[in-house]
Amino acid sequence: MRTFIAFTMTLCLLGGAWLLQGPAFFWPDRLDPSQGVFLSGLSAQLLGAGLLAIAGLGTMVIARAARGVRGAATRGWQLRYFLLILLALGLVSAAFSLGERGPNPDWRAPGSIAPS
Repeated sequence: MRTFIAFTMTLCLLGGAWLLQGPAFFWPDRLDPSQGVFLSGLSAQLLGAGLLAIAGLGTMVIARAARGVRGAATRGWQLRYFLLILLALGLVSAAFSLGERGPNPDWRAPGSIAPS
């Protein structure tokens, strides 16, 4: 489990740092890849900040486990963790709300490429 958390934190840190630069990219819809959200500028930066907040959540969990704390976390720790989760969800939601919805510019219908 620690390996998975470390891998996830690394991806969130690298992806979040890259997205804070505000690159433009298209995020296809999971159910219909011909549609999606174009993220650029502020929306990409909000998504990057959300990923960094998720990495912060992982850091909190690992730091608590490294101290060898057993049992339930203190009320203050739980409150900070909950607020950081709300922040991460809010940032990611805002990024996708501000992104421009539309057709995928790279979409090709299956079978539309003529054989050569």
